[in-house]
Order: sequence, then C-alpha cells, then structure tokens
Amino acid sequence: MVWSLATNQQKAGHEVRYLWGNAKHLPDNAHIADKRQSIESQIDNWPDIVHFHRPFKGELHKPYICTEHGNAQRPSVYSQNTVFLSRKHAHNHGAECFVYNGLNWEEYGEPELKKPSAYTIFLGKCSAPHKNVLGAINIAQASNKALWVLGGHRISLKRKPRIILNRQVKFCGMIGGEKKHHIIRNAQALIFPVRWHEPFGLAIIESLYLGVPVIATPYGSLPEIINDSRVGLLSDNYETLSSGLDDLSQYDRATCHELARTRFSGQQMQIGYQQCYEQVLDGMPLNSQEPACQGGLLDLLAINEKSQ
Repeated sequence: MVWSLATNQQKAGHEVRYLWGNAKHLPDNAHIADKRQSIESQIDNWPDIVHFHRPFKGELHKPYICTEHGNAQRPSVYSQNTVFLSRKHAHNHGAECFVYNGLNWEEYGEPELKKPSAYTIFLGKCSAPHKNVLGAINIAQASNKALWVLGGHRISLKRKPRIILNRQVKFCGMIGGEKKHHIIRNAQALIFPVRWHEPFGLAIIESLYLGVPVIATPYGSLPEIINDSRVGLLSDNYETLSSGLDDLSQYDRATCHELARTRFSGQQMQIGYQQCYEQVLDGMPLNSQEPACQGGLLDLLAINEKSQ
C-alpha cells in the first residue's frame, strides 16, 4: 500500500522520499532510518509534508499526517491528523477521516472471468486468530469445496501450535508476485471469515480485481467494500457462508473486477491522500478532535455455528 501510494504520487508529479528500515532491497529514493538520530535531522528541510505510517504524536518542524494501519488492543490516543483505512475503522477510533487503500492494478495482470479452477482460497496470516483460517476450512468443507491456503503451512509449532490434517486443504505457504496472482485469479471464491473489525483488507480487493467473489463476515470495512450481492456474501453465520458457495453463478466476476478497478486503485488512494495533505497544509486538522479508543479491538468477534 505504501509503495502504491508513493508511485502514484510520483506519477502525479510529486517528489517522494522514504525513511525506512534496513531492508535488503530499497529504492534509490529511500534512506535508512537511524533511531539514534532525531526525526528532524533525518527529514531535514526538503519536504512540504511528512507522512508517517505508524502513530506519531509530538512536535515536528514540518506539517505531518499519520496513517493508522491496525487496531488498538489497549487504550490509545492518536494525533488529530490521523487517517484511518475505512469509515468503520475511523469510527472505532473516534475519528472521521479515512482513505481507502488502493493498489497498482497494472502489476496484477488480467482477471479470470470465465472458467476458474475447482478450488476456493483463504488469503491471510494463518497464525493470526482473528483471520480465522479454521473457520475458512470449516466453510469450505461444509460446501464440499477444495481450499487453497495462502499465508501459512499445514504444520506450525510456533506460539500457538497447529496441525491441520484435512487433505481437502492445500497449503501454499507465504507467496507473492505472479505465483500468488495466478492462484487467486483462478479461484472460485475467497473465503474471508475474519473475527475482528478488519481495518481494510487488501486480500479482499486483490481477489475482487482478479475476478474472485468474496464470502466473508460483516465486520469492519467489509460492508463498505462488499456492498453489491453480485460480488460476494456477508454473514456472521457459518451455515449461511457455506451455502453462499453452493451456487457460484449468483456472483459476477466481471462486476468484482470492475468494482476493485474503479474504487480501489492506487490513483484513487493518491487523490484521497492529496486532499488530506492540502487540508493540513491549509492549517485545518483532519479530525474534529484527537482520535481515541478504549482498546479491545483484537478481541475475537462471534460467528454463529448454525442458523437461528
């Protein structure tokens, strides 16, 4: 998302520089951050505005905004110039300002609109309980669908050990690039039964762009994105979600693609952030007061096993 924003800002004629961690591969316009030095000394005097992609509250010699990408587990207070990722994400943190994420769709190739393969997908970090890979497996199994999992392995011996023996489930590990895009575009549906208020969900718009309908819980940003019955189904009930896979003809893969292409592009995101920059540069805060949250947004939300 950060890369998509910066590349679209450059296309719009802006100069962008990154202050980043010591990663293996950095673009020419990136500088490695030094925690021993002040932010001011590393930013120097060249930018018109600074964009933090983490919480920041304090004095800075340049105007700044922050994007909050996560959910607060503990009571938190944010800068008044904080941007959230969806309307619900902002509301959960006592704020009004949000900009939807967007991606550079030219990097994703063409969607598969006619003949997907005979599998569904789960796309997310399997080790995160709120992403609910076990729920996705249950939904796929109840509808007799094969499930390919992108984002983990069959056996995990980390903090929360996991062994999944179901042979109807294929684990693809942590993959990216065209290999990932190929698997997504050929899937029948994305199963996304998250158990938290999803701030946004890049997996959702990636799937939609590649023509894949979304079967998901109605938490967080989901109702804002899946707001057309032709692109997916939302429910907090496992039976309903499973039945949503029984007749895939009810979804229109071309509509999925068009929704993501027009609403969630990197260019659209860049325009949204440009408006935020201009508002701050004009001396107007992005939110009416400092956003604040009591925490608890990583607590697992309920999903009903059976219809009432």
